[in-house]
Amino acid sequence: LSTDRVRAKPALSPQVSFMLGQNAIGLGVWGLFFPNGVHRFLGLTGSPQTTQLLFGAREMVTGIGLFSDPTRSGVLWARVAGDVFDIAVLSTLNRRSNPQQSNARLALGVVLAVTALDVITATRMTNVKRNCD
Repeated sequence: LSTDRVRAKPALSPQVSFMLGQNAIGLGVWGLFFPNGVHRFLGLTGSPQTTQLLFGAREMVTGIGLFSDPTRSGVLWARVAGDVFDIAVLSTLNRRSNPQQSNARLALGVVLAVTALDVITATRMTNVKRNCD
């Protein structure tokens, strides 16, 4: 493991944070440019423009923020807030009347796992002392 711009033990958290940022950019592209695909996959109803804004743009902004500097704890906490929103939405889609319930349940499980990573990484990045300002 290599050290990076934070004074900490071998810095795994920034590497995880960078990976989370890359993943967020991919999800942002899906939400921004293919909102109808998101709707079909999850069984969402409503406006694709809402999906572009609340899902795609949010993921893209946090992804770029972490991609440019994976040690930014504020961006990580913004991801956690977005995860809470996603969990709420996906929980409402996890119902028998949704023809895509299995996809919504899969997405919910993934978001719960990523939320745990986001919280751990955000906590770690909040508690380190930066040595470059």
